[in-house]
Formats: sequence, C-alpha cells, structure tokens
Amino acid sequence: MPDDTRRPFMLAPQDLAFLQRGCGVSIASRDASHLPNLVRGVGHRVEQSGEITVFVSRVDGAGVLENLRDNGAIAVVFSQPSTHRTVQMKAIGVAIAPANAADLETVERCCAAMAAELTSVGYGTVFAHQLLACRPEDVVAVRFVPECAFDQTPGPKAGAPLGAG
Repeated sequence: MPDDTRRPFMLAPQDLAFLQRGCGVSIASRDASHLPNLVRGVGHRVEQSGEITVFVSRVDGAGVLENLRDNGAIAVVFSQPSTHRTVQMKAIGVAIAPANAADLETVERCCAAMAAELTSVGYGTVFAHQLLACRPEDVVAVRFVPECAFDQTPGPKAGAPLGAG
C-alpha cells in the first residue's frame, strides 16, 4: 500500500503530457530472490495526487501481482512506439484493487489510443486490439506513488533522472 506520508515524485509538465498519449505499459516486479517478472499493462492513469494507477489482467499478471503483494517493489515503463520515447518509474509500496467502472472506461480509452499508435507504425488493427485484450472482470488496478523516474528513450540521455525541477 502506498505510504500516504511520502510526498509523490512530481514529473515535469512535458513528461505528464507524454503519459496522456498512447503508450505501452510494462509492469515489473521481483520476488524474494530478486528474480524479475514482467507483464504488459492494459492502461494507466495519472491521479491528481501524483499517484499513478496501472491496469493489468490478474490472469496474465498473476506472478507480478504476487510479488507486488509480497514486497511492493514496482517498476513501470511507459513507451510510445512511434517515437520510442520511454519513461521508467519506480516505487516501493502499492495498493491493489479490482477495477471499478471508471477504471474500465480508462482502460478502454488507453487500449484505443495504444491500438491507434500501433497501427500508425504499421501493425494491423486486429493485432493491435488483440495485444491488449483482456476480460473486464480480470482487470486489476495497481496504484503507487512514484519515488523516481528516468528517461529510458534510446540515445545519449537514456538513464537520466526526470523530475519537475
């Protein structure tokens, strides 16, 4: 569960704007032996508080969710296929809950935006929609307070810290 006493890491306005576009989401965790696990997310939302909510299929992400429940260590990567722009966020502490109706609307919007992004770079429409397909009753919301963020876009600034200041 996110620590409400921690001040959220704040992204710069241009980085927040990037998150509002069609982005792929990858959610990573680690087990007690530090072995990684990764799942493709089906959407995300930036909360007004600065928290990030990512959405994942409980079926596809079972291992990631188990690790998050065990230790709360999360890394999330947002990537835009048409530009390769990529941002990574890390945190310790998550809140996991079934998705509600508003969450499912967000997932729908995110999937449509990502499908449009994928078709713009040459992937077929059917593939683009199937890539992110999951049953609504399987969608889980994972909320976290970012503690740090990094530019992971390929190039000379890859790995550079991001922030509002």
